[in-house]
Amino acid sequence: MVLVVLSLGTAGLLTDGMAAGAVADPTADSLAPSASASLSTSASDTSKYDDKIVVRFADDHVVTGSAAESMPSDPVVTAGGEELVVVDGAVETETGDEIVVGNNTVRVAENDPDLVVTDGEVLNDTLEVTDGGIVQTVEGETTVKTDDGTPVEYTAYDETNFVPEIVDTNSPGEGEPLEVTVEITNTEYGTATRDLDFTLTDGDETFATLNESIELDGGESTTHTFEYETERDDHEATRALVEVDYDGNADSTDVTIHESKATVTITDWTRNTAAGDELEVTAEINRHGNYPQGEQEFLIEFRIDGTHVTTKPVSMEPGGQAVETFTYETSEADSPSVEATIRSGLDGEPDDKARVVAEVIGQATHEENVQAQFADRNRPDEGETLELEAEIEYDRSDRIPNDPQEYPIEFYIDGELVDNRTVELNGDETVTERFTYETEQGDAPRVDAELKTPGTGDTTRPRINGSGFDVELLDVNGPVNETQTLVATVGIENTGDIAGEQDIRLRIDRGADDPDRTTRHVRDRKNVSLEVGERTTERFTYRTRSDDVPLVEVAILSDDDEATRNAMVRAKTSRYEPRNLTGDYTNESSRELTLAADINNTGTEPGDQYVEFSLDGELVHVDRVTLEPWESETVSTTIDAPAEIGAHDFAVETDDDRADTLVGVGVDVGGSDPDTDGTGGNESVAGGTDSGSDGSPSTAASGGGIPWQFLGFGLLGLLVVFALVAVALLYRHDPENFPPEPAAVPGILQTEVNSLATRVRTTDLALLLATAKRAIGLSAGTLIVRNDLPRAATVRVRCQTATDTVFLEDFELQPEERRVLGSLPDTDQFKVGAGVDDITSHEEVFDRDNGDVGVVLRAEGIVIGNLA
Repeated sequence: MVLVVLSLGTAGLLTDGMAAGAVADPTADSLAPSASASLSTSASDTSKYDDKIVVRFADDHVVTGSAAESMPSDPVVTAGGEELVVVDGAVETETGDEIVVGNNTVRVAENDPDLVVTDGEVLNDTLEVTDGGIVQTVEGETTVKTDDGTPVEYTAYDETNFVPEIVDTNSPGEGEPLEVTVEITNTEYGTATRDLDFTLTDGDETFATLNESIELDGGESTTHTFEYETERDDHEATRALVEVDYDGNADSTDVTIHESKATVTITDWTRNTAAGDELEVTAEINRHGNYPQGEQEFLIEFRIDGTHVTTKPVSMEPGGQAVETFTYETSEADSPSVEATIRSGLDGEPDDKARVVAEVIGQATHEENVQAQFADRNRPDEGETLELEAEIEYDRSDRIPNDPQEYPIEFYIDGELVDNRTVELNGDETVTERFTYETEQGDAPRVDAELKTPGTGDTTRPRINGSGFDVELLDVNGPVNETQTLVATVGIENTGDIAGEQDIRLRIDRGADDPDRTTRHVRDRKNVSLEVGERTTERFTYRTRSDDVPLVEVAILSDDDEATRNAMVRAKTSRYEPRNLTGDYTNESSRELTLAADINNTGTEPGDQYVEFSLDGELVHVDRVTLEPWESETVSTTIDAPAEIGAHDFAVETDDDRADTLVGVGVDVGGSDPDTDGTGGNESVAGGTDSGSDGSPSTAASGGGIPWQFLGFGLLGLLVVFALVAVALLYRHDPENFPPEPAAVPGILQTEVNSLATRVRTTDLALLLATAKRAIGLSAGTLIVRNDLPRAATVRVRCQTATDTVFLEDFELQPEERRVLGSLPDTDQFKVGAGVDDITSHEEVFDRDNGDVGVVLRAEGIVIGNLA
């Protein structure tokens, strides 16, 4: 049966040009016309016809291209094969022949249509195309010609191009009508009748074909609905194809025809059914299609864990829906859950089915709900008792039994059962149990502890302090550049009772900067033999790689102990570091200040960077420096000295680093009086040393002076202290190249003294004290935080011992700001952690004799370590 619905109308603005003659792929996923069809000229294409004479669909008028809203694909009218154009408002051929109607000419006017026939004074007529393609006047029906008598015509007057587009489909069931609505457009000027073919297919097999004849004028559109009464097995069809026989244009779309059957959806069921109560399962049943025709009774079966419970007949009209509830009486054997299945169609494979897992609360459910977690532990030596504290409780509050219940709990060490006990749980209370294990020789450094319950258990690896080889990371030479060698200096001591020999390993973890990634490999190892109580120092090396950037964990492992520390690895690039900042003030012909600094490329690659000099925060000089790896260059500039006499902040900055110091203008930054007169001398101060008549210092009053021997010893002691401080400053500046060249000593001492002076001037007393202690080789025991991020950051810093939180502080640091938080705890071991809102938090463990600890905020992560 075929139902045809036609709706005719004038075509509007047509779009998307297509070439005629191609057939659409019936498997293409589209509701749009075939891309091979040729549509009429769209608005975006009309500009090329603005100065040409064309035919438009509206009223068949002949107009200029600029006045045509919609046109055929080739709209140009001609005379003797020549196109017509507009020249100075008049219409003529491309070779200049004038277009006339008798004694009248054809011109462009502000009119619709815009081509008019005129005698030069009044508008006499307009132009149109006849059925035979000849251009004539509308009112006078006079043929339009060139001045030599050649008629004007539109040669494509009889061309057609029917383009189909599927615009709507429905989704019926078998036995119900499938409706496919198509819009057909004639994109050319001619009028014709064309056959439109409809095919229903699965890509291989054809299920149905329909045909309809469509007549359209030029530029006209119509809609047609194909209606097909589906049959059994039509649900296998997947595609509808519509094709115009003559033009070959086609369109296709996916279709859905539902199999004629009853479908089942479980919409609700009883949650947490107690064993012995009824489980209710509610299902929605929908009938699709009309086979068998009319109202029918469908058999719906209910199963529990695959076993038949009941079958219900459900009566439904085609397209009808029903809701049914099925019940099942549970038992203790059903705990903790059953699978409920509702299905339609009982012979062979069901037509449809739905499943749900329903919880049945019984003894098995209560057992599965028990959970145990390790909550605390001690840190015994080998031979001492390991104590582990565990909390045992119910996991889910909706599965707690009404009465107290007892459950078995098993405690394992390294897979061996150590303890087995029964624990009673009552309601939502938490029971705390202590489990013990007598450690043995060889348990260090860790054992595997496990709790097993009927439900969820827990595992942990508590540390056992060994009596064998203890290892200590004395030093790691980070940060290092990519491909450079990382050196770990390790102290190894035999704390056991007998001499021994062990394999000591250096392990590198490249995932140190990512808490979700661990990439550990042993990179170096040494066989070490030690007598009882003997201690040795070994160096382990590892050549870094690109994958190590920006951070690796360095671990030293013995059979009994381990020690870890993080080390920074810089990317393989140049790194410009400013050093030896100086300022030289002169006041001879003019007041000048010469600023200088050594720029050293400590990276592994050649580089080219800008170096910026700033004085009191203002940029005073920029230089561009090109350096090979480890090459150094002195950059200097002479500027007008500041008007203010005194100490001034001098800073040098590269892309990688920044250094600063104090430079004096008319003053010694070490603390001498200002040179206000420019002579460089210092005036004497009233109240100074008394003089005798000969100008020599007077002696102390008789009987009350200090013997000159004590003064001599005191002066000698001061000289010794100053010498030791100088040596410490030289070593602190560059330990690897100590002692330095003699010529470099004055500059190094000046840099270190300036650094101390800067801290004095900024009155940061805590930081000054820490710096002074480090300068003379003492452990300051303070915590210092520095912000190397290019922005202000709020940081939380925490210091903890095993039993107490020493301090927990939140504060904001500006870029390059440093802050000293206070003294570190006087305990054998403590932990320092830090976190920033958008950077992964980090923490490290330190021993009491580690000295100062620094926390550095960087874009690649937080670095925590001992200050060199």
